[in-house]
Amino acid sequence: MKNILVATDFSHSSYNALFYIKQLFQDYNCSFHILNAYTEHTPLKSNSLAAGRKLSLLQQLGEESMEGLNGFLHKINLDSGNPRHHISIHSKNETLTDALKQAIKETSADLIVMGNKGKTGAKSIFLGSSVINAINAVKDCPILTIPGEIEFMLPTEIAFATDYKQSYNARVLQPLQTLASNCSSNICIVHINEEERLSPVQKSNLYTLREYLGQIRHTIHWMPDFTNKTKAITDFIDELGIDMLAMIRYQHGFLEKLTREPVIEKVSFNINIPFLILPYTD
Repeated sequence: MKNILVATDFSHSSYNALFYIKQLFQDYNCSFHILNAYTEHTPLKSNSLAAGRKLSLLQQLGEESMEGLNGFLHKINLDSGNPRHHISIHSKNETLTDALKQAIKETSADLIVMGNKGKTGAKSIFLGSSVINAINAVKDCPILTIPGEIEFMLPTEIAFATDYKQSYNARVLQPLQTLASNCSSNICIVHINEEERLSPVQKSNLYTLREYLGQIRHTIHWMPDFTNKTKAITDFIDELGIDMLAMIRYQHGFLEKLTREPVIEKVSFNINIPFLILPYTD
């Protein structure tokens, strides 16, 4: 991964995501592109920028965006300066999803990184609205969400949840392979038993998956279908000390069904680890 796109709204959560991903790739040469998007509906932080000048609302928002990006750049260079890393800033007068789509093309992004606040008031939230919108809008780039309060640690155990019902290909799995290889991680392939035995198609897909993983350490795990899928996955994460969860977003699949709900308030799926969403492409 040479180009990493990090979305920010200047919150602590988004800064933590930037810090996390820089630590994750601290031994590798790569470029980080910090993106802030704003529209006329974005609230102004201050009117001081317009003092003595006649600026439109969008001009003021644009100046605040650049001021915030420069502040982010200064802080991350102080906290996590690295000669292997090149950082650029991007301010766009667009919705977040449109800005992400444009920036993916402009930067040839290999990965999008977003902070995930994880809570709204007293309610547990699996994914925040900005993350959900990005997942549903971006079809050609993997997204890594980072919980707002998590401290950095190498993901030694990555859970890859799958049902073996859909095919795999090298392009889809490449981000997972790269992360596991860079971090010397073990990939725990977890399958929830919805049937007594795998079908011929599932067996073939499992064989293909293991072939693609090659020399990357991986283990196969079966979870009994004694409850709902979200509960089975969170139990697995807790029991095996999983540091990162990965899933492929298939059309009409489990993850798409979750993200299509108006608000994801799944207490049973309140994971507090990084979550890698892999887009499916034929």
